[in-house]
Amino acid sequence: MKRDEFYYLPRPQDDSPWNVEILGAGQSDIRANQGYPTREHPVEYRLDWERGRTLPAYQVLYITKGAGVIETSHTSETTLEAPFLLLLFPNVWHRYRPIVESGWHERWIGFDGPLPRQLQSAGIINPKQPTFEIGHHDRILSQFQLVLDEVKNEALGFRRIASASVLQILALATSLPLRTEEENQPMRETVRQACFLLRERADHNVSIEAIAEELKVGYTYFRRMFKQYTGFSPKQYHTQLRFERVKRLLRESDLSIGEIASLLSFDSPFHLSQWFKKFAQVSPSFWRKQKLDTSKPERL
Repeated sequence: MKRDEFYYLPRPQDDSPWNVEILGAGQSDIRANQGYPTREHPVEYRLDWERGRTLPAYQVLYITKGAGVIETSHTSETTLEAPFLLLLFPNVWHRYRPIVESGWHERWIGFDGPLPRQLQSAGIINPKQPTFEIGHHDRILSQFQLVLDEVKNEALGFRRIASASVLQILALATSLPLRTEEENQPMRETVRQACFLLRERADHNVSIEAIAEELKVGYTYFRRMFKQYTGFSPKQYHTQLRFERVKRLLRESDLSIGEIASLLSFDSPFHLSQWFKKFAQVSPSFWRKQKLDTSKPERL
């Protein structure tokens, strides 16, 4: 990492179709017992520990080494050890600095636009939760490096590339802590096993109670946790798998409706037709004809 470099961009006159504007990027390697910041920044971005600072836009920092102190108008003074990500919000007072004894490595990106403000309005990003303990994450680091390279070179299309990277960073930062929490839940592995069994048995009718018993978990608790993790009840999940299986056979095989019904353990072709129509709004025969008609090449 270079000792200290930063690049600030003027706001473009036209709104970005990506709904994110890149306003700058930089990085610093602050050694132990070194002053912070090491260089003067533009007035609206200048940071002084005693007075703090209020930015006109968002700024995200990835601290990959060392430790520091962070305080905002929404949070009390907190000491954090790297690695962590810090998200600063428009018009929210804040201050931060590395601990003198350790220094830190920082990378930062300034940005604004309708999309991050929508994420804030929806509560996905929140000034009351400005830090994310995401660990050393190579995908996040690579996005910071990409943005800095694009901002530095200002090649054609650099704003759209950098905008996409910022969205990646926000998506990962807000999702990784939830994934870590999820992975630490003992039921997560059970739900994974259940998904595997339901997919493996998509050609058959299954008893969800029997699946829960096979996995040695109570049915009511299993059903509730399965829906929490997947968004579907076990029955809905299995039904969707069977529905996709029927569609694939209709589209990609020459099997008759009766043969598909037999293969997938339906009571009869009529039973399959009624079941399929409930989800597709058309009969399997009509659905197949539609797909075959649309896949035929046009004659010249």
